[in-house]
Amino acid sequence: HGMPLIAPLTTTCCGKSDAKGRGARSALIRGLRGLPPFDGKQFPRLPWGGSPVADEDIDRIESWIEEGCPEALLGSVALAGEVSVTSEARVEVKGLAGPVFGQASDPAAWRYAKGELRQRIDVDVLSEPQKERLRFAFRELYKLNKWVGDKRSYNNLALIHQNHCQHGWERFLPWHRVYLYEFEQALQDFCPDVTMPWWDFPAARYKPEDPANGAILPDAFKGFLTEASARFLRDQGFPAKVDTLVGQLWANPTQIYDTVSMACGKDYVEGENRKRLIDALLEANSLWYPLRYSGQFGKGTINTVIHYHYPAQEDIDEILSLRTFRDFGGGSLYVDSFGFLDQNPHNTMHIWTGGMNPAFTTDAPADRNSTVRVAGRKFHQRDDLYSEPQFGDMFSNLTASYDPIFWPVHANIDRLWWRWQQDHPDGLPADLDSALTPWSYAVRDTLDMNRFGYEYVRGGCLMPVGLTNPVGRFVSAPIAVPDATKSFRCAEVRLHRVPQLPRSCFIRVFLNTQDADASTPLNVPGYAGYAAVFGHGECYGGPGHCEIPPSASRKFDLRERSMNSPRNHRIDVTRAARRLIGSGATRLTVSLVVIGASYEEDRELLRLDGVSLNFLD
Repeated sequence: HGMPLIAPLTTTCCGKSDAKGRGARSALIRGLRGLPPFDGKQFPRLPWGGSPVADEDIDRIESWIEEGCPEALLGSVALAGEVSVTSEARVEVKGLAGPVFGQASDPAAWRYAKGELRQRIDVDVLSEPQKERLRFAFRELYKLNKWVGDKRSYNNLALIHQNHCQHGWERFLPWHRVYLYEFEQALQDFCPDVTMPWWDFPAARYKPEDPANGAILPDAFKGFLTEASARFLRDQGFPAKVDTLVGQLWANPTQIYDTVSMACGKDYVEGENRKRLIDALLEANSLWYPLRYSGQFGKGTINTVIHYHYPAQEDIDEILSLRTFRDFGGGSLYVDSFGFLDQNPHNTMHIWTGGMNPAFTTDAPADRNSTVRVAGRKFHQRDDLYSEPQFGDMFSNLTASYDPIFWPVHANIDRLWWRWQQDHPDGLPADLDSALTPWSYAVRDTLDMNRFGYEYVRGGCLMPVGLTNPVGRFVSAPIAVPDATKSFRCAEVRLHRVPQLPRSCFIRVFLNTQDADASTPLNVPGYAGYAAVFGHGECYGGPGHCEIPPSASRKFDLRERSMNSPRNHRIDVTRAARRLIGSGATRLTVSLVVIGASYEEDRELLRLDGVSLNFLD
């Protein structure tokens, strides 16, 4: 075929040797992996007449070629022995159908590396590592507050809302979509795989019918002490009993002070001790905010004091059923009106999370028009965070964005707009060319959230595979389905970055059917759907003609995307997922069976970078 077993070194334009990709170009590696022309069409897979070489051994040989074929390494490669090489593709577990594919420990990092849409996830299903990465990114923005002129600082990003916020008309939703995106980008400058979670206000754990006795806030944003922060407090003179409080969650300062007072004594929630306690809580959780009195309205409730009610699912459903953008999101300059989404849940959640400080005292007579103090404050400085204002900062749109809870509240408002857009694709603001200050975006730029690189999901998981070798049959490890995820509207299995396949096929998807094969009937409870793939056929070009192109084009390469670019396939598995979960399943497995044109199983065809199960809303 004219292909050397070991590809020669290439040279750069400057005459330097370039070993990158030498292994993949070598006929030896292509033959061992069963890649064209060793895929059975022109030549059989190597070694001819022998058993296929294990993937980890091929990886070892390829690395040896990349390193220049040193003799010492060559002598150490035992093709018949056991070589332990970690691979992204397979987990070392055997199931009924072969290798079992495990979940990515960091799916957000995988999506970032592959250039895929990021997922904004329900805050109540965030893993602990995801929460910690979010806290880390917030801390990095807080650190920049010491440089007053640094536009990347948290305070300067919050100041944008104070000075430019759009409410009460049609720019409310487009403006906040951009604001969320810009803030999320600032977080990603420090932690690229972070996304902003969203808060499902009417979820059962928040008890919309009796919210004061519900969860009040997402756990990720509550106050707590770690072992390190408890140690700090002991060093400040707190009694050893403070250690017993580690790990408890508190939704507002009253809960904190009552608990600490009971464990350590009243003196430890007053004066300098109170300040040290706030220091410890801020150090433990950068998403907690001391000027937040969630669910507290004096001796009354949000209903009796503010005459608002906590949003229930019925409220959300009614708003999503509205027909026009004017009613849903707000009217134009010519038909000036609040959108219903802007009122409840948006305004309500600002009031609910801000709350009224029960420790506020004043000798002045009651003033029904009093509100959050803005002038003269130095936000996020300790003297301000130690203060005892009448209202929480979320109570006013001039100060709301200084509280981290602002962001998941608005992420859910943005998600609800996206939900409404799916059912009302023609429901648009009137003035699409208006600029959204202080940026250069126009309203029309915000209509498709995917162009900003994110999507909303209730939860899910991703299993990396790797494009190197065909997948004989895919079976995932069991995937937990948290309670917060079970209210999904749609479940999808996605096949990530599937390259052009040489032959046509059907890819059948099964849930909780680990032993599925070509003979498995399609009326079993776990059959979920299929994807049909139109084969590329035999390559008619020269070397490299049908190879997978780089994921990113060269700078200044303005040509259209290559026809050989891998694609994603999405298979709706909602009915099967609901059927199984309704029958009591708390975990799901995903199985893929590839059926060739002859309606027989084809185990040497499918290649893909990953498989994911996504619960959408």
